[in-house]
Amino acid sequence: MRKELLYEISKPVVAAVGVQNVLQAIVESITKGTGTKGCSLLLLSPDGKQLSHRISYGISSEYTEKGPIEVDELVGKVLEGQSVAIPDMASDPRVQYPEEAEREGIVSMLSIPMRSRAGIKGVMRIYTSQRRDFDQDEIDFLDSIAELSGLVLEKAEEHEEVAQEADKAREELSRMSDERDRFIYFLGMVAHDLKSPIAAVQSYLKVMLRGSTGPLTDKQENWIDRSIKRLDGMLELISDLVDISRLETGLIAPELTSISWDGIMEGCVEVAKGIAEPKDIEIVEEIEPDLPDIFASEVRLSQLINNLVSNSARYTPSGGKIYIKAKEEEDNIMVCVEDEGSGIKPEALPHIFEDFYKGDPESKEGTGLGLSICKRIVEMHHGGIWVESPVPETGIGTRFTFTVPKGAICDLTFWERKEEGES
Repeated sequence: MRKELLYEISKPVVAAVGVQNVLQAIVESITKGTGTKGCSLLLLSPDGKQLSHRISYGISSEYTEKGPIEVDELVGKVLEGQSVAIPDMASDPRVQYPEEAEREGIVSMLSIPMRSRAGIKGVMRIYTSQRRDFDQDEIDFLDSIAELSGLVLEKAEEHEEVAQEADKAREELSRMSDERDRFIYFLGMVAHDLKSPIAAVQSYLKVMLRGSTGPLTDKQENWIDRSIKRLDGMLELISDLVDISRLETGLIAPELTSISWDGIMEGCVEVAKGIAEPKDIEIVEEIEPDLPDIFASEVRLSQLINNLVSNSARYTPSGGKIYIKAKEEEDNIMVCVEDEGSGIKPEALPHIFEDFYKGDPESKEGTGLGLSICKRIVEMHHGGIWVESPVPETGIGTRFTFTVPKGAICDLTFWERKEEGES
């Protein structure tokens, strides 16, 4: 059962987004993986005297709403950290609702503590419709899954703390009369709050992949590895959404300072080599020395160039080259990222800077936001960005070029003025 459950839980849990969905995936996976009737998660009340239903699978609402569960001798043992199995609900005097259990068709029940970093959050219960004696190996493994549930619930409490800061958010929103700004602001808040439960699930999957919960088959390792990669994609999307929120609501103000293009380009070349070398791609530098200073966010300008390099590396074959160029041209600084990759389809070129647009809809890489973020960063610096594919001089690959005026100052009111101009 141990291997089957691990295989079962590795699939749906990573498809969930948000605390409620993660918990639902857990109880459903446990029920299917153990071949039992159902599974419930019960939370301990703040006063420590009762358990209340949080979420379940395979159990009717009539049973889950039967009433509060008092912390008696049996429940107390579980809350002290012991797993308790009841093979026959009908004959065990410790059962608080025996008639309701009989009507529900529950014969056996296993109660497991849900631990977290702060202590035991409640109880996970697994129900069977036929008598079942859980062995210690099963109980030990289910204990680790119950701990995952406890951690997710702990994250849920952290979300409630965020809700207590809603007054501060309302004050911020009162200064945002434009509905678009309100949406972008909320988008950033929601995206940020999604990181915790997703990262928690990812960390537990990595623990499983390392074999800490027992040996895995090759098929199970493959499923968990694929699940971790899917979570990486979710976290990348969340980071991009947060970046868009910060850019369009002017929240990057603390990042602004006087910086040199020389320093930006030097750092970006080092990052580019780290991206390219594992893929056997050569980075070629053509950067003029002594480029002027700019008042901007070094983080955002570096992000702009790094995004372009990552995009090029994704489509450049092993043994190819990526060129990073920077020079003064009249009143501008011009930066190019050029590759020897597969190029961009002509029909895709007019859309590549649009939000969520992906030239290859079937591709599982990228979020479709990287280039739209690049465009935002350039426009906030009064510059322009464009693409050529294939590169005119070589007939292959793609070249992204952007210009920023010399001495440009990052304009945090750019999006507000742009909207006013469009209205």
